[in-house]
Amino acid sequence: MGKYTVTVTLQGNYSGKVKLTYQITPKATSISRVAAKKKGFMVKWKKQTRQTTGYQLQYSTSKKFKGAKTVTIKKNKTISKSIKKLRTGKKYYVRIRTYKTVKIKGKNVKVYSGWSKVKSVRTKK
Repeated sequence: MGKYTVTVTLQGNYSGKVKLTYQITPKATSISRVAAKKKGFMVKWKKQTRQTTGYQLQYSTSKKFKGAKTVTIKKNKTISKSIKKLRTGKKYYVRIRTYKTVKIKGKNVKVYSGWSKVKSVRTKK
Protein backbone atom coordinates (compact mmCIF):
# COMPACT_ATOMS: atom_id res chain seq x y z
CA MET A 1 0.00 0.00 0.00
CA GLY A 2 1.22 3.48 -0.75
CA LYS A 3 3.29 5.07 -3.50
CA TYR A 4 5.97 3.12 -5.30
CA THR A 5 8.40 4.19 -8.01
CA VAL A 6 9.86 1.79 -10.56
CA THR A 7 12.87 2.69 -12.71
CA VAL A 8 13.21 0.88 -16.05
CA THR A 9 16.70 0.97 -17.60
CA LEU A 10 16.78 0.21 -21.34
CA GLN A 11 19.52 -2.10 -22.69
CA GLY A 12 20.95 -3.31 -25.99
CA ASN A 13 20.20 -1.06 -28.98
CA TYR A 14 18.21 1.22 -26.67
CA SER A 15 19.40 3.67 -24.05
CA GLY A 16 17.81 5.71 -21.31
CA LYS A 17 15.76 5.35 -18.17
CA VAL A 18 12.06 5.65 -17.49
CA LYS A 19 10.65 6.33 -14.02
CA LEU A 20 7.08 5.22 -13.32
CA THR A 21 5.17 5.94 -10.10
CA TYR A 22 2.24 3.81 -8.95
CA GLN A 23 -0.33 4.50 -6.23
CA ILE A 24 -1.37 1.20 -4.63
CA THR A 25 -4.67 1.47 -2.75
CA PRO A 26 -6.59 -0.98 -0.56
CA LYS A 27 -9.51 -2.99 -1.89
CA ALA A 28 -12.74 -0.94 -1.91
CA THR A 29 -16.13 -1.80 -0.42
CA SER A 30 -19.73 -0.92 -1.28
CA ILE A 31 -22.86 0.01 0.64
CA SER A 32 -25.35 -2.86 0.65
CA ARG A 33 -28.20 -1.11 2.51
CA VAL A 34 -29.23 2.21 4.03
CA ALA A 35 -32.26 2.10 6.34
CA ALA A 36 -34.09 5.19 7.60
CA LYS A 37 -34.68 5.66 11.33
CA LYS A 38 -36.25 8.40 13.42
CA LYS A 39 -33.72 11.27 13.48
CA GLY A 40 -31.08 9.11 11.76
CA PHE A 41 -30.25 6.11 9.59
CA MET A 42 -28.35 2.82 9.63
CA VAL A 43 -25.76 1.89 6.99
CA LYS A 44 -24.63 -1.67 6.12
CA TRP A 45 -21.71 -2.43 3.84
CA LYS A 46 -19.81 -5.41 2.48
CA LYS A 47 -17.05 -6.58 4.82
CA GLN A 48 -13.53 -6.09 3.49
CA THR A 49 -11.00 -7.64 5.89
CA ARG A 50 -8.15 -8.19 3.42
CA GLN A 51 -5.81 -5.26 2.78
CA THR A 52 -7.78 -2.97 5.13
CA THR A 53 -7.52 -1.56 8.65
CA GLY A 54 -10.95 0.11 8.79
CA TYR A 55 -13.57 2.22 7.05
CA GLN A 56 -14.38 5.88 6.59
CA LEU A 57 -18.07 6.76 6.28
CA GLN A 58 -19.22 10.13 5.01
CA TYR A 59 -22.72 11.65 4.96
CA SER A 60 -24.16 14.98 3.91
CA THR A 61 -27.35 16.76 2.87
CA SER A 62 -25.51 17.91 -0.26
CA LYS A 63 -25.10 15.65 -3.32
CA LYS A 64 -21.57 17.02 -3.72
CA PHE A 65 -20.77 16.38 -0.03
CA LYS A 66 -20.18 20.02 0.87
CA GLY A 67 -19.98 20.30 4.66
CA ALA A 68 -20.01 16.51 4.99
CA LYS A 69 -19.55 14.72 8.30
CA THR A 70 -16.97 11.93 8.38
CA VAL A 71 -17.04 8.93 10.72
CA THR A 72 -14.04 6.61 11.06
CA ILE A 73 -14.69 2.94 11.89
CA LYS A 74 -11.42 1.50 13.21
CA LYS A 75 -12.27 -2.23 13.00
CA ASN A 76 -12.36 -3.88 9.57
CA LYS A 77 -14.74 -6.62 10.80
CA THR A 78 -17.55 -4.10 11.49
CA ILE A 79 -20.26 -4.09 8.81
CA SER A 80 -22.82 -1.53 10.03
CA LYS A 81 -23.09 1.85 11.71
CA SER A 82 -26.02 3.85 13.07
CA ILE A 83 -25.97 7.61 12.61
CA LYS A 84 -28.16 9.49 15.11
CA LYS A 85 -29.15 13.03 16.13
CA LEU A 86 -30.01 14.19 12.60
CA ARG A 87 -32.88 16.33 11.35
CA THR A 88 -36.19 14.55 10.68
CA GLY A 89 -37.57 14.27 7.14
CA LYS A 90 -34.27 15.40 5.59
CA LYS A 91 -32.53 13.65 2.68
CA TYR A 92 -28.96 12.49 3.35
CA TYR A 93 -26.35 11.15 0.94
CA VAL A 94 -23.96 8.44 2.15
CA ARG A 95 -20.71 6.94 0.85
CA ILE A 96 -17.93 4.75 2.28
CA ARG A 97 -14.30 3.84 1.61
CA THR A 98 -11.68 1.57 3.16
CA TYR A 99 -8.29 2.53 4.52
CA LYS A 100 -5.07 0.76 5.43
CA THR A 101 -2.56 2.14 7.92
CA VAL A 102 1.00 1.67 6.62
CA LYS A 103 4.41 2.84 7.79
CA ILE A 104 6.15 5.18 5.36
CA LYS A 105 9.54 6.50 6.45
CA GLY A 106 8.78 5.62 10.08
CA LYS A 107 5.41 7.39 10.18
CA ASN A 108 1.94 5.81 10.19
CA VAL A 109 0.05 6.96 7.09
CA LYS A 110 -3.51 6.10 6.07
CA VAL A 111 -3.91 5.01 2.43
CA TYR A 112 -7.52 5.22 1.20
CA SER A 113 -9.46 3.38 -1.49
CA GLY A 114 -11.86 5.23 -3.76
CA TRP A 115 -15.33 6.19 -2.50
CA SER A 116 -18.24 3.80 -3.04
CA LYS A 117 -21.32 4.71 -5.07
CA VAL A 118 -23.49 7.25 -3.27
CA LYS A 119 -26.75 6.07 -1.67
CA SER A 120 -29.46 8.37 -0.36
CA VAL A 121 -31.91 8.06 2.53
CA ARG A 122 -34.64 10.28 4.00
CA THR A 123 -34.86 10.25 7.80
CA LYS A 124 -38.22 9.34 9.36
CA LYS A 125 -40.46 11.94 10.93
